[in-house]
Amino acid sequence: MSGGKILAAFQYAAALALALAIAIAGCGGSDANSNDAGTPPAAPVVMAVTGARVRVAPIARRIRMLGVTAAIRQVSLRAPTAGRVVGFDLQVGDRVRRGEVVAHIISREVEAAQNGLAIARRLDPASAAALSAAVARHSAGPGVAVVAAADGIVSQRIVSSGQLVNDMDPLATLIDPRDIYVEAQVPANEMGAIRAGMAARVTSPIAPGVIFDARVSALAPNLASAGATEPVWLEFTGARRIAQANAPVEVAITLTAAENAIVIPRAALFEDAATRVHYVFVAGADGRAHRTAVKVGIVDDGEVQALAGVAPGETVITSGGYALSDGLRVTLAQDSQ
Repeated sequence: MSGGKILAAFQYAAALALALAIAIAGCGGSDANSNDAGTPPAAPVVMAVTGARVRVAPIARRIRMLGVTAAIRQVSLRAPTAGRVVGFDLQVGDRVRRGEVVAHIISREVEAAQNGLAIARRLDPASAAALSAAVARHSAGPGVAVVAAADGIVSQRIVSSGQLVNDMDPLATLIDPRDIYVEAQVPANEMGAIRAGMAARVTSPIAPGVIFDARVSALAPNLASAGATEPVWLEFTGARRIAQANAPVEVAITLTAAENAIVIPRAALFEDAATRVHYVFVAGADGRAHRTAVKVGIVDDGEVQALAGVAPGETVITSGGYALSDGLRVTLAQDSQ
């Protein structure tokens, strides 16, 4: 091929490539203009959250522990003489008054005489009448009375009617409900926070839903050298009290309390790991979350006292966690009063 023809072919190929590039650029520009004009802008991100109103309510910090009830004093009903118990109908839980006759004891001598009289009536009916009168004179009445020495409730029944007992054998055990106290086990590392006289609440599965008012009456005088818990004793202070010994209980001792505290849910509280500052997110009227520093007071199981930073009636966000940020658009899916 001659030089002229080669040059002409090269020029034709260059022109063709330039035309193709212009065509492609034109198509792209048309698409871009179409997207700018026809596609709507992206919607702002809005997070659905739950919230709770800041309120004024009592709050307290408590130590919770397990324990049992016990009786300071127990009274034993004892047989006043040896013999057979009759008319003994007391059951566990029955209330007994001081001076009340709860049973009788027929002495062995009287019982032997009565048995001998029955035999005499079969063997010598003629002389049995005189023997019967003699036995009646010496065994008048139902027997020797068993008398309660104090008021109380039967906590244990030891014998049954008809059973033979010796002199001073125990028949039953009584406890006075006024003498029931609580012995609880407090973690050793919390012992220094407890003082005698502190208020407490006692609950028990034997009385579901009932709260018994109590107070710390005494602390353990000697600490165990290797114990994880130490005993503390509490007395009931209200009209309601547990009347049974050895009942399982849960004790909540109040360490500090505030009657009219500004309270927020614990789920709304965050802590800055770097500065150790606590904060919440307030759901504002502008539909945004506003990060707000708060000063924390009493912390209970599910609530926190806010000493500063929020006011009653504001709504704090209780969901979203660390995905929340200051100024984030939010919508309240639930607003707890």
